[in-house]
This record gives sequence, structure tokens and C-alpha cells, in this order.
Amino acid sequence: MPEKNIVILGGGQAAANAIKAIRSLDQSCQVTLVSEETSLPYERPPLSKKCITGEKTLESCIFFDQEFYDNHNIELHLERKVELVDFHNHQLLIDKQAPIEFDQLLIVTGSKNRVLEIDGLASEKINYLRTMAESQTIVDEAQTGNRVLIIGGGFIGMELAASLRSLGKAVTVIEAGSQLMGRAIPCEIAGIVQEKHEQAGVTIHLDTTVTSVTNGEGSYRAELSNGDTVMFNLIIVGIGIKPNLDAFADGDLRTDNGIVTDEYGRTSIDNVYAAGDVANFYHPHYDSYMRLESWKHAQSHGITVGKNIAGESTAYNEIPWMWSEQYDYNLQLSGIASGHDSCIKRGDSPEEGIVYFYLRGNRIIGACGVSVGPKIGRDIRVAGMLTKVSQEVDPDVLSDTDQKLQSLLSK
Repeated sequence: MPEKNIVILGGGQAAANAIKAIRSLDQSCQVTLVSEETSLPYERPPLSKKCITGEKTLESCIFFDQEFYDNHNIELHLERKVELVDFHNHQLLIDKQAPIEFDQLLIVTGSKNRVLEIDGLASEKINYLRTMAESQTIVDEAQTGNRVLIIGGGFIGMELAASLRSLGKAVTVIEAGSQLMGRAIPCEIAGIVQEKHEQAGVTIHLDTTVTSVTNGEGSYRAELSNGDTVMFNLIIVGIGIKPNLDAFADGDLRTDNGIVTDEYGRTSIDNVYAAGDVANFYHPHYDSYMRLESWKHAQSHGITVGKNIAGESTAYNEIPWMWSEQYDYNLQLSGIASGHDSCIKRGDSPEEGIVYFYLRGNRIIGACGVSVGPKIGRDIRVAGMLTKVSQEVDPDVLSDTDQKLQSLLSK
């Protein structure tokens, strides 16, 4: 009897970790990776930080080298854009290429950038950041572009602002919302980070949009909704991402803000799984569906679902965790910071570390902090552990920096 053929559609972090997980359990099944990317799977966080500043090369972002895929007998199909997944016939349809058949399919297509139309500016003049190629384009254009306009004050926008400002560029950030990083970071921490950017010389406009752009000699002029104008010669848009569902016109696949899965990564179609950014998965701890966009989630979800497709049956129940580095600040978020009824502050300055704990009743549902360097890491990890076991905590211990949070774990 021939071995089953597992096809992994997508070439990001979830894909690489799923492959490693599958091979840890099954060395004989056929595993095929199909990706639009020209490169082997790579990590994305450095693309907005150390790859921009020149501290890290694009090539060093690759997870596993060619030898890993050769040694684990992984069939690679790079630079292959799947036009349609034919779930009925178990095939990936690729333009001008033979179809790729599968017995089991793991969808890890990730996300794609939301695009913005700007009156007076051709779309090809607008830069986005999602891929290695886009990161390299920003690096190249920054060689001559000294005035940078960033539209979008989320993680990507603010990481780029910090990186480009550290290179001496004049940076302006335009954010339509009332705070920076509003989709993920609570206002208490966002305000501290905004102050850091402004101290570094970044100009920030909140509750503002770009209404039009005119072309001048060697630069552009942006008209803002607040009446101000900004001159720039490099523009980057980072207004969020959306799940990449382009190849899934088949109505049998249930989608809702991504591909809907259960806690095991199973979709509405037998033998079809999804993981990472593209999956809107059921989370047993929160008893709700969620779609997460983070490095840690892509890694952990890819591992769990990879093992499940190889024969295990493990529910994915990880407490969400994400991080960002901007200048010498380290930001971390564990759990969720919404739906709380009280908030406890620990620490008074980024130098020693500031963490806000978000409680429902006397149980932590989320924690978010910022520090110079990773000082807050231990407290954030403990908060995640307390969240996972739904343990009641003493608010006085949370706020007292003289008391270690680990003491709460044994109570």
C-alpha cells in the first residue's frame, strides 16, 4: 500500500515547523511543500528590524537549509502559485503546471497585506512589507530616500519607524486610530512607546489620514486630514493584513475571517487542515474562535497541527504571546487585553520594566509590558502560566515589585 501523500500549501513559519513535526512522527510518508515564495521558508520578524538596519542578512532568516529538506525527503515546489484547490479531486491547480495531488492537505498560506489607494500617487510607488523582496526594496530605496512617510501605526509601521530613524531618516507616521498599535497593545503601553518614538524624533499624527499626494521635484507632498502637510521621498504602508484565501473558491471550505478550524486544526473538509495566520481556530481556554498573527503562534500552531495530521490528536490550547522590539524597548503581550474588569500596574519606568495585568475577577486574562531590554520577560511568562490554569491571584502581589510573581504559582 503506497504511503499517504501530505501536501503543505504555504511557505512560512507554520509550514517549516509543521514539516519538522510531521517528520518527528512519520519518516516514510510523502511530504510536499508548495509555496509562492522564491526562498525556502523564513522568519518574518527581522524583515522590519535587523534586516532594515543591516544587522542581519535576509539569507540568515531562513529556518532550515536545503540539506534539511533533502535529508527529510521533502519534495519542494517553490515559485508555484496555486490558482485553485480542487478539494473534490484532491488536487492543487497551478497555472501552466501539472496538478499536485494530495491525500491530506495542510493550508498555511498565511496573510497578505491590505492595500491602500492614495489620490495622486501611483500604486507602484507605494511600498509594503511582508516578504524578503519587499524588505530589500525598502533597504534599497532608503539609500537615497531620507524623508520617510509611514501610513499605519501598528507593529510593522512602528518597527520600521524605529529602524529607519536609527539610520538617521526623517520619519513621519500617520495613524487613523486614536493610539498606536491599537489592534494588539493596550493604551497604557502604547502611550509609553509613542513617547519613546517622539523622543527619538519621529513625528506622529493620530486620528489622521492622507487625503492626497502631489508630485514635486524629487519628492512628494502629502496633504493630511488634520490640515498638515508632509514632504517625503519614500512611502511605506502598513495598515494590517488579511488571511490569504485566494485559492479557496470551493464553497465546501468554511471561511470566516480565515479558514475555520477546530482545536485540532481540522477544517470543514475531511483530511484538510489549516494553521498559522490563515486559521480562525477554536481556542478551548477562551471558548471562542480567534485568528492570531504572531511569530510564536505560527510556530506553535504549525507544530501541533503538523503532529495531528501525522496521527496525533492534541488540542491546541496555547495562551497567545507576541513581542516587538523598537529601539532598546522590548514589548511583550500574553493572553488578551480586552474584556477585563480591572487593571493592575507593576513597575514605574521602562528602565526597570512596566507590566499591566488585565484581570477578570481575580484571574489574569492578559498581561502587557515594556522594558529596556527583555526585563519583563519573566513576569510575562508567569502571567501566561497563571492565565492558562485560571488561578486566582492576589492583586497586591501583582503590583509589588519586591515580591516575585512565581510565588503565586504555588498557591
